[in-house]
Amino acid sequence: MGLQGAGAGALGSGLEKVVVSEQLTGRHVLAWLGAFFAVMFVANIALIYFALHTLHGSELENPYDASQAFNGRVAAARAQDERGWKADVLTRAEGPGERVMVEVHDRAGAPVSDLEVTARFEHPFDAAKDRQATLASDGLNYEGVATPVAPGRWTLVIEATRGAERLYRSENKLMIADTAPN
Repeated sequence: MGLQGAGAGALGSGLEKVVVSEQLTGRHVLAWLGAFFAVMFVANIALIYFALHTLHGSELENPYDASQAFNGRVAAARAQDERGWKADVLTRAEGPGERVMVEVHDRAGAPVSDLEVTARFEHPFDAAKDRQATLASDGLNYEGVATPVAPGRWTLVIEATRGAERLYRSENKLMIADTAPN
C-alpha cells in the first residue's frame, strides 16, 4: 500500500478513473468502414460530375510554335478591331449537317462583300471531330453547310479573308442540340 498510497497522494485528486462503457465490436468497425467508403463514393461522384461538366483542355500540335506566333495574332486582332467589322452568325440543323449563315458589316453597318468566308466547328478536345464549310456569297451574305456535327459543345470559328490576308476572325462557343426524333 505504500507505493499506491504515495502515488495517489502525490498526484492529487485531479485524476479520475475513466470507464469505457462499450467495447469496440465488429459492428462498430463495420459502421466506420461503411461511413468512410460512403464519403469516398460521394466525393468521387462530385469529382466526376465537375470533370464532365466543365470546359475541356485545348489541343496544340506544337506549343512552341503557337507561343512564337502570339505577337502576330495580337497584331491581327488589333487590325480587326480598327476595321470595326461585325458579323451576325446563325446556325441551324439541315439534314445531317449544320447550315451556317454569316452577314459581315463594316463600322457603318454596310455589308462587306468580296470575301472568302469559312466556318469551322472545332471540338473542344478532339481535333479529329472538327468540321469545316466554305461559305458561298449571294452578294451580301455568306452561307454553307458543314458535314454532320455531333451534339455537344463546340467552338464555331468564322474567318473572312481577301487574298492571303485574314481580315476577320471570331470564335463563338455554342451548344449543338440532338435533333434526332425520339
